[in-house]
Amino acid sequence: MPDSPRFPDAPASAVPHLLADPPWTRPAPTAEPVVLKLKASKEPTTMHWAPGMREEWLNPDDGTRGAEPLPDDTDWDALAGTFADGAALGLDPADRYRAFVALVMQAPLELGEKVLADERNWNVCENFPQNQRRYRNWKNWDVFRTHRPRKLCQGAAARHGMAAYPFLLHKAKTEFRFYGLIPYRDSKVAQVMVKHFGHWANRAETEGWYLHHGRDAARLTVPFALRKPGPTRERAEDALRLIAREQGRDTVAEGARHHGDEAAAAMSALYHEADPLDAFPDPMPEYPEAFAPELLPRLLLRGREQALPADATRNFITMLLISQARTPYAGVPPVVDALDPDSLAEFAWMLYLADKHPKLWATPGVQYLLLEHGNDETADRFGPIVKRWPKWYTWEAGATNALRLFNRLETPTALRHLHVLAEKAADPKRIRFFAKRNLADIAEARGYTPEQLADRLVPPLGLDADGTMTLDYGPRGFRVGFDEQLKPFVTDEAGKVRKTLPKPGAKDDPELAPAAHQRFADLKKQARAVASEQIKRLERAMVAGRSWTPDEFRTIFAEHPLLRHVVRRLVWTTASASFRVAEDGTYADVHDDTFVLPDDARVSLPHPLRLPDVDAWTEVFADYEILQPFEQLARPVHTLTDDERSATELTRFGGETVHFGRINGMTSRGWELGDKEDGGFRRQVMHMTGDGRHVMVFFSPGIRVYSPEELPDQEIRDVIVLPGRYSGKPMRLGDLDPVAASELVNDLTRLTA
Repeated sequence: MPDSPRFPDAPASAVPHLLADPPWTRPAPTAEPVVLKLKASKEPTTMHWAPGMREEWLNPDDGTRGAEPLPDDTDWDALAGTFADGAALGLDPADRYRAFVALVMQAPLELGEKVLADERNWNVCENFPQNQRRYRNWKNWDVFRTHRPRKLCQGAAARHGMAAYPFLLHKAKTEFRFYGLIPYRDSKVAQVMVKHFGHWANRAETEGWYLHHGRDAARLTVPFALRKPGPTRERAEDALRLIAREQGRDTVAEGARHHGDEAAAAMSALYHEADPLDAFPDPMPEYPEAFAPELLPRLLLRGREQALPADATRNFITMLLISQARTPYAGVPPVVDALDPDSLAEFAWMLYLADKHPKLWATPGVQYLLLEHGNDETADRFGPIVKRWPKWYTWEAGATNALRLFNRLETPTALRHLHVLAEKAADPKRIRFFAKRNLADIAEARGYTPEQLADRLVPPLGLDADGTMTLDYGPRGFRVGFDEQLKPFVTDEAGKVRKTLPKPGAKDDPELAPAAHQRFADLKKQARAVASEQIKRLERAMVAGRSWTPDEFRTIFAEHPLLRHVVRRLVWTTASASFRVAEDGTYADVHDDTFVLPDDARVSLPHPLRLPDVDAWTEVFADYEILQPFEQLARPVHTLTDDERSATELTRFGGETVHFGRINGMTSRGWELGDKEDGGFRRQVMHMTGDGRHVMVFFSPGIRVYSPEELPDQEIRDVIVLPGRYSGKPMRLGDLDPVAASELVNDLTRLTA
């Protein structure tokens, strides 16, 4: 609802002139667009590399392109022969892909060039046979993840240059994957880039190509920008605007001179004389009733003393209606500069709530305002909404860009929401996937792993260093905090413990007391959510064998105002000793003697398999009546038999029948269900171990996605472990880390109990 009248309307002299006299109210120019029939430039294909770009493509960070490398002593001539005579087409799809990648990236150059030149191999990632039900789903899922084709295509371009060009151009034309095309330059590449410019799936590649080639890209695109009006011309103009905006209008003009004086003049008229403020549609869009200024908060000018009048607010909203989600109308940035940021963030949120776009998650201009000018409060409101969006909605509504709000802010609050989306978003294919990728990029930029970044995002919830908070009721105050079991407690000013925080009374301050009472309710809710999430993270850290420096252990865990209560109920270790955090914050060993944490130690949370004095610690915790937040000392420990260690499948659970609900329940323990297969079934549940192994459990007949109760009983079929998420063949179970093996058996024992 609108703000109170204490904010008067700004006088006409203070209103931004673009809102007082918007360009669309002036007489419109009548010049017709220049149309020239220009032929595409006939020139040979060339390549251009930015400094360090080729080396980066040759050596990706993770060293893999979707398949484990083949041994160095591989008979490359024989392997290439299987592709030459067509025998490779009959290989298992994952094996064929692995061989293709190895020939392109490992084999002698001439062999790689031959396999790239053979059109039969250009769809090596596609057309998986439909009769391989047992492994079809995970191998499809394995190969199709987008960043692996990207790294293969980039590696092929970097290693083979022009020899890889036909293969890469085919990928772009038939599969809409532009990975690897950025260094290449000719009219065919330009045609592909124009055709797909602005499409979100290849935005980075298309924009990257134009900015990489600059003037030459403009030269190749000008014929498309001067053809008769239509979608192709509009996309070409948008591409040239990108170059003009990022590299200067002269860059576009220089590219246009190649096509003659008339083309150069047309481009000059378009980019030198045209005012971007005149780039508005005719007719203007219809104004939604829900955006009536009187229904929205008032927009305040900087200084928070005056507000925009209703007609100026309406003009600002009109600017948003003709804006794009990433590129606003040219009048929006100067107007935004005159507005109060907090007022603008609140306005953006209420505008989003009022918006009823029939297809998108919000009108593009509303998306822009929310994502580019929202604040931490916006992130708190928006994060839970994005988390609930199902995958069909994110696809239909184009909602992946909603993550831009959290990426732009990069505040602890925003990153906490991004972490929640990476772990729990309802859409695993887009929101969860891209949130994980964005977190990884942010963590890398800060010198952390994603888990190390997540460690540093646990909020203190406003608690003081001693883990308490003072709530002010005006004439009286209360101290609140949490005990070892994370149960809230309340003490009054005399130090008397109360059962709960009292409701505000007649003598309490009418504003402070209700706010303090609500703050306590929010605090309890937030503490439950934080504790639940962090306990799960600590359990995963125990299984993965993570460790921290003494300073990290103190600041992240032992001295955290909330997590300290969880930390004190666990056993910790260094390379030479084990210890616990006592009630007074000091450290004690298993004999209850003071323990001094060495400055050069690494602190870990040991699994019982890695804790030699489990029995002694069990007695200590029993004596102190310490209840652990999760099973550590009492955790079941399992070992593989000799036969199981030498096998590639864990058969002890084969044939066991379980209810589908128990399989679904494994997701709460870090497992994830496989992708939907033909007929709408899921037939796998899987998870990644701490050392990067990919555990997969197959069952049948499968859980029907839309009506799982139709087939309630599921039979465990196979249990395998792959060396990595993108590797092809199962590994020996004996090569699995003992803790990971114990946890696998423990989880499946629970599943089949």
